[in-house]
Amino acid sequence: MKRTKRWLLATLIVGAGLGGLTIGKGTGHAATTDPQTFISTLKSPVTSVANKYKLYPSVMMAQAALESAWGTSTLTTTANNYFGIKGSYNGQSVTMQTAEYDSNGQLYYTDANFRKYPSAKASMTDNATLLRGGTSYNPALYSGTWRENAATYSDAANALTNTYATSPTYGSSLISIIKTYGLNTLLDGSASSSASSSSSSSSESSTTAKPEPTYASAKYYGGASGQTARLNSKYTSYRLYNHVKGTRANITKTAWKKVPAGQSVQVYLDMRGVKTTAAGNKTTWYRIRFSNSASAKKYWLYGKALTLPTVKYSKGTAKVKVNNALSGYYYNHVYNSPYLAKSMGKLKALTAKSYTADNQAIRTQDGVKTTWYRIKVGDKKYWIAANEAAASPQYDYVTYANASGTKKLSAKYSKYHLYNHVKKTHFNQQTFDWPKGVKKGTKVTVNYKGVKTTYGTTWYRFKFSGDKTNYWVDSRALA
Repeated sequence: MKRTKRWLLATLIVGAGLGGLTIGKGTGHAATTDPQTFISTLKSPVTSVANKYKLYPSVMMAQAALESAWGTSTLTTTANNYFGIKGSYNGQSVTMQTAEYDSNGQLYYTDANFRKYPSAKASMTDNATLLRGGTSYNPALYSGTWRENAATYSDAANALTNTYATSPTYGSSLISIIKTYGLNTLLDGSASSSASSSSSSSSESSTTAKPEPTYASAKYYGGASGQTARLNSKYTSYRLYNHVKGTRANITKTAWKKVPAGQSVQVYLDMRGVKTTAAGNKTTWYRIRFSNSASAKKYWLYGKALTLPTVKYSKGTAKVKVNNALSGYYYNHVYNSPYLAKSMGKLKALTAKSYTADNQAIRTQDGVKTTWYRIKVGDKKYWIAANEAAASPQYDYVTYANASGTKKLSAKYSKYHLYNHVKKTHFNQQTFDWPKGVKKGTKVTVNYKGVKTTYGTTWYRFKFSGDKTNYWVDSRALA
């Protein structure tokens, strides 16, 4: 389920003035510049749906107001779509231009299909289903909005930040609307905590209102199935949680004795979360299972409780031949790295015979090393495994032999370059300038020889007098 990303509406909502009123006939939507009329028109469907799905009506009403600009958006007036949800509803949709952001964060506009609902209640129900059902990669993504997990409407509203919307002020915008129009008192009834009551009720009491709790934010990254790690020797120093600790209210713990845990026990990872506190400190968490079954119970665990595969990266360049006849995938990261990789497509979709690689990675997991290359496909970069014969770097073939003796730099030595390997034979190829002070006739000590059989060229590895560094050079640079 997809929905549009709205970025600029928040500043238009709270301060909306009273003005003209337009109520759609026969369609059930409320398009108005009068917030009170919008609220009274939608009170019945909002409370009915929110209570059925055990959500806060005040938060649903505030979301509807924020996302639809109090029902005045074209999407709402033409399609009863109060939450910007894309796709079709019972085969019904409308096409509209929408602003999107590409992978580089650049704004662009495109046409998209949005769901068309027969009534406002149908739109409310669809959004409630989303909040209760989450996404395919994380069914509990919006569980912080559920009444059983959110002690107050403020908790539920804040749980939508960095989940439902990427704006860091999304939750506070909803809370501001709720307080301004007393939605918790009007809609939530006994479900609303006194700690979250409106300012008017606070003024009636001499007791200072309990401040709203502050939670850390978390950004989540889904991963492909089958990625693993092991519990390390310190795992019992940490706890298992149903959410990333400190990111919402009523987070529960699970005792280690209730799961098949133990040092070096393998666990399966399907999501990474990066938590950021109010002070700006970041920690990494993983969502784990104790079996590879998709139905296995999932827990969140601090990354320091896990022994994760290690990855060593090297910059370089190589032409990589891709075997697109295989049934594998290419990824946004090295598969089973601490980042967790997400599949970006099948190998058979890579139709070119070769691609340029700019990064090599050696992953070590349980003592086994595997090689990966980052290749450029169009303007994107992806990781592909070499050990699965999916990616084969194209290097020149060289036969090597021991060599000894001294040689002198030839008159044409400066036309050639010095390398750390025979040219075009290794990924981490480096080129060096000739040291200062060398000239024609400078003596060097040769210690190895290489012949590129395909081209019939000879290379020597040598050292300058008094220098421990080995260089490779084309034999034509030496007399």
